[in-house]
Amino acid sequence: MKYQFKKDMYPRIALLKAAYNYTERAYLHLDTDETYYYVNIELKNNCDDISEKEFKNEILVQSLRHEVYLETKNIRELLMARALATTVVTDQEEPQDNTLDVDEFCEEDIIKDWFTLNED
Repeated sequence: MKYQFKKDMYPRIALLKAAYNYTERAYLHLDTDETYYYVNIELKNNCDDISEKEFKNEILVQSLRHEVYLETKNIRELLMARALATTVVTDQEEPQDNTLDVDEFCEEDIIKDWFTLNED
């Protein structure tokens, strides 16, 4: 089976992702020229046929997913930056006492039931 798709209709990454989704059922060869993407599909043994309509739907899905990815890239970057910025390090360092007084160690200070301490 050989299919061709116009380059101006679909992003390259959508074609690659759509083809990848069928690698369990078929061997795929992708090619291109100035105007078209070419997809050559050779089915694996005992696998269902992949129609052009089915492949077009998958390219459409992947194209839309790519558009959403591009449109939400900035907000995802802002969310990530905000999440990482909550661990702000100040210039002033608090003096730390790294000595451990063994006599002050008490097992009950460490082993506490979170639910008991935080019940309302």
